[in-house]
Amino acid sequence: MVHEYIKGKIKEFSKEEKEKRYKYLGKEVIDVGDPGLDSIPEFYGIANAIWRDWKNGEINTKTAIGRLALLKLLTYKSKNRKIKDIPEEELEEVRKFIDYIIQVIENESRRKSESGENK
Repeated sequence: MVHEYIKGKIKEFSKEEKEKRYKYLGKEVIDVGDPGLDSIPEFYGIANAIWRDWKNGEINTKTAIGRLALLKLLTYKSKNRKIKDIPEEELEEVRKFIDYIIQVIENESRRKSESGENK
């Protein structure tokens, strides 16, 4: 009975719908090219979407930093086989950008908590 209920609630997507679906929680980063994280613009787009969601209060600091850390991990060729053709220099720039966003979130988060304690 439970299985029938769950089965009735699950939406099946066609291949075309899966390809057109948004791939990030913020629903503003569309998968470019092949399915999966396989291009530099996708890394930047997801990093910016995480940052924007954190600024808008849609996700907390811990979640944002965790997602950015996972995104950074996926910039290493040993962890993501889909990026084998991307030059290492470009991937290093993405890593620096992700580190920058993490630092900004941590700093702004500290300021928010300090100002909140003073009130």
